[in-house]
Amino acid sequence: MRALYPALLGAGLIVSACQDRPEPAPESAEPPAPRVEADAPPEGASIMRPEVLAESEAAPPAPLPDPVEARVLFGLGETSLTDEARAMLDALIEGKALTDGHWHLTLTGRTDASGDPETNERLARERAEAVRAYLVDKGIAADRIAIIAAGEPEAGPETAASPMQNRRVDIRAAARRDGA
Repeated sequence: MRALYPALLGAGLIVSACQDRPEPAPESAEPPAPRVEADAPPEGASIMRPEVLAESEAAPPAPLPDPVEARVLFGLGETSLTDEARAMLDALIEGKALTDGHWHLTLTGRTDASGDPETNERLARERAEAVRAYLVDKGIAADRIAIIAAGEPEAGPETAASPMQNRRVDIRAAARRDGA
């Protein structure tokens, strides 16, 4: 009987716990209405803030244009732009709308192998600066133009074949999304 007493006691607790439960609502009662908060969006509306929703629905950005490369040639020891070079730069600016803020330019000044390295580096820089000055006069922001004074080219078959082709400024314009 002692083993049965704890079992009966436990059963009594279970019975008394069940008796304390509220009675279920009759089947004819309607379910309670859903609780609606005052600031809740209408049913079926997005819960995202409008500015976040607009960003997510925006079309993907258009692809950036391909980089543009050009070359301005100079005479022996020259740092001034020729009329032909100006015409080429004008066509480049117009054709690719390089004055738009998303274009960034790198001007690499070069020389032939004649002359000492210090003179060649100075000539290379002055040539690149002449091109930059012209581009700035045409509306391209100076802070979007980088200059590299490369000096004389590395030895190779093309450098010996045409010294005139080595006295140049290489232009590389690349578009960026930041517009900075």
